[in-house]
Amino acid sequence: MQALDEWGFTPIPLSLLVKAITEGAELPPKPVVISFDDGRLDIYENAFPIMQKYDFQGVFYVLSGGLNDETLVGVDALKEMAAAGWEIGSHSHSHADLSKLNKNDSYREVVDSRRSLEKALELPITSFAYPFGAVTDTAGAQVHIAGYQSAVGLGYTDHQGPGNLFYLQRRPISWDYDLKRFAIVMGWEGPLRVEETPAP
Repeated sequence: MQALDEWGFTPIPLSLLVKAITEGAELPPKPVVISFDDGRLDIYENAFPIMQKYDFQGVFYVLSGGLNDETLVGVDALKEMAAAGWEIGSHSHSHADLSKLNKNDSYREVVDSRRSLEKALELPITSFAYPFGAVTDTAGAQVHIAGYQSAVGLGYTDHQGPGNLFYLQRRPISWDYDLKRFAIVMGWEGPLRVEETPAP
């Protein structure tokens, strides 16, 4: 996060990217969407405060079936993150591989998960993240049935547009990436040195 800040990247909400694609909304210089999947507690405990330090907002894709799981982020914490500017999206009900489900089970994962999250969080859920990046014709149609405005998967391009609005590409960043590899992913060609700041 410190590198992104010093390199001049501007984290934006996914909804702004969608608005830029669909309505031509203006984006800041060097925009980037930072997203996290699965609803893990460490995102709230570690990533959230670090990003708050830099006034960065993120997108958090959570499981509707995990809201009462003590190892995952609960309703109150998700509401806190949303109040701080984070967007909450659906990552399905149970993180099932949609390519292995029948139509009815896929419906629960895609459509019902949005309804459950909106009811529990009292927030609009406008984006869906395909578990494992797996999408089928059935799941793709159900994303539209559910009323999502966008969906995200996996990929290795930063080209986003109307043609992939419901499979926006995301580059996975692993915990073991060093600064050089991270810079390559981000397309950063300047100096790598990041000034160390004391821990809060």
